[in-house]
Amino acid sequence: MAKTNGAQTIELVNGRRIILSTGVGKTNIDELVWLTENILADAAAWKDKGWAYIADCSNMKPVGPNEVGQLVKMTKAFVEAGCKAFGFAEGHSVMLKIQAQKNTQMSETGVLEGHFATVEEALDWIKEAVNL
Repeated sequence: MAKTNGAQTIELVNGRRIILSTGVGKTNIDELVWLTENILADAAAWKDKGWAYIADCSNMKPVGPNEVGQLVKMTKAFVEAGCKAFGFAEGHSVMLKIQAQKNTQMSETGVLEGHFATVEEALDWIKEAVNL
């Protein structure tokens, strides 16, 4: 069952250890904190087995400077909680791709990261890259 808070929605990918968040429009730091806390709670049972995260940003606007710090914290927390790969569905937005790459780089986690036009492409990549 999906959970929603403002611009953010979270759901589990059926039959796989993958969490998908979908954003629409402009998000804020409070929504990102909610997103982080809820994803960590949903993924807690998978820490030892590993899991993956897909962010569907294809209908989002780039975040502001206040939100960037929370995205870096989120990335670090996910990796510490056993996340093996981040997939980003960005449509055809070069700006979103650059921002996502920069956030992951700033997290200094070295987590496996992929950028795709669609969620389906990200799901296929995660299956091949980390067998989830």
